[in-house]
Amino acid sequence: MDGLMEHLINNDSLSSQSSGSKKIRWGILGTGKIANKFASEFSHTASAELAAVASRNLERARSFACVHQIPKAYGSYDELLNQEDIDIVYIGLVNSAHYPITRQALLAGKPVLCEKPFTLHTEQTEELILLARQKNLFLMEGLWTRTFPVINRVKEIISSQKYGNVTLAQMDFGFIGNLDPNGRLMNPELGGGALYDVGIYPLTTAQHFLGDITEFQAMATLSRTGVDTRVLIQAQHCSGALSVLHASIDTASQKEAYLFMEQATIHIPCPFWKPPVASCTIHGGGIGSSPNTPVETQTISAPYSGNGFEFEIEHVSQCLRDGLKESPKMPLMETLQTARMIEKIRSNWKIVHV
Repeated sequence: MDGLMEHLINNDSLSSQSSGSKKIRWGILGTGKIANKFASEFSHTASAELAAVASRNLERARSFACVHQIPKAYGSYDELLNQEDIDIVYIGLVNSAHYPITRQALLAGKPVLCEKPFTLHTEQTEELILLARQKNLFLMEGLWTRTFPVINRVKEIISSQKYGNVTLAQMDFGFIGNLDPNGRLMNPELGGGALYDVGIYPLTTAQHFLGDITEFQAMATLSRTGVDTRVLIQAQHCSGALSVLHASIDTASQKEAYLFMEQATIHIPCPFWKPPVASCTIHGGGIGSSPNTPVETQTISAPYSGNGFEFEIEHVSQCLRDGLKESPKMPLMETLQTARMIEKIRSNWKIVHV
């Protein structure tokens, strides 16, 4: 185990130091599609407020602020980061900007929630984690899936082993994206490709339910720009479970997750990465391909009115109120492990990146 991994495991940042019911004041860096979706969810939570937005273009920042009723707009990231009344910043920029702007925010003394993928290089992930430790600041990769109530309930069922161990899993996320060679998805300089854009969801969700991936084989299909348009991963987890994970930006798939246990099957239908519902079919583990045993299906339901970012906002805001330096639902050690896995896949398949 290397020094950074050991440091993360032994770090005591998860000890709770509650600071009451303080409303957390957020700043947003970026005014694009994902930033708009994130900003729209503050109307669904009472635990936080959106206090400021920054863009490299002041007019865009002002327009964004008007749409989302944000009191302050800035024409540079530095201006927002220098404001003492901002408790945390959300970075919703293109993938290639995640590392430099997260670093800039940490150096300015601001806790950070950075949209996935955290960075495009393992050494950048390592650097940011160590910097957050040195500055004693909260840091989290924005994998919002971890904060949905249905995901939490499924995790509880699996952890209880009420229906035995998970032995097999299958997850997919494929859609037909904008394949313009100059667009974000196809541009290696912007961190494009299926693995970064949607493959990270089955990859990290499988580890959340089955444990760390210890062995894996991956295949990828490359585009003319050098980014991956399809990726398939076959993995073995530390629990002994096996998973098949695939993602695509040029082929539509079911976008579902199946978790097969010894006595039951959990199905998370589309959209599995932001689920309002799941089902648990209890078959009792009867012997044979068609056992004559009673089958019961239970529904796990937690509908939401917005787009779902409210759960991530509430979770991170509570982490800050409790004095945490990382999220117990999306720990930094896992962010680092995923970064190393993705880099190995990119290297093996010569996926072009900056």
